[in-house]
This record gives sequence, structure tokens and C-alpha cells, in this order.
Amino acid sequence: MLSLGKVMHVTRRGLVLRSVEPIEPGHPVYDEAQRRVGSVLDVFGPVSNPYIAIKPAYSMTNEDLAALVGKGLYIMGERNGRKARKEAYVPGMRQHKARSRL
Repeated sequence: MLSLGKVMHVTRRGLVLRSVEPIEPGHPVYDEAQRRVGSVLDVFGPVSNPYIAIKPAYSMTNEDLAALVGKGLYIMGERNGRKARKEAYVPGMRQHKARSRL
């Protein structure tokens, strides 16, 4: 498990924490007991120390979220380790071919 940061406070939409590195939205987030807390909703603020908004899981109550303030949250695996998706075909959009520079 990789440390994501410590929870700063609870908002109406979820949790806000301060991180040392930016991370892509969508990653699942876990607490110290490896219980799923939610997923990364948004990353905002300075690039060097971004804030991360966490959308809570449906199983999390307001009391559970309040108990996480000041505690560390984690992600499994590598940061930004998701595989890149192939570009989707969009009807009506031109598909450009790569030019060789020989």
C-alpha cells in the first residue's frame, strides 16, 4: 500500500486530504485496516502539494468519515499505474496517420 496523505477535513461531498504527489481520479482509496473508504474524485491546488477530494463509498457513514480526520489514507499498487486506454473511434472525426521523417 502506498500512502496518499492525511485527511484534513470532511465536506458535504466527502473527504479532503493533502498529498505529496498528484494522482489520477478514479483510484480506490483505503484506510489503515485496508477497508475501502472511497475513490479519488478530484485533484486540485499546487502541483507540488495537491489537495485530493475523496468520494466516499456507500458503506461509509458520516461518523465513519469524521473518525478518519487526521488519519492516513492509502492506495494499492503504483501511483498512476493504470494502463493507458487506446483512443476511441469517434464518428466524423479524421484519423491522422503518423508521418515518417526520413
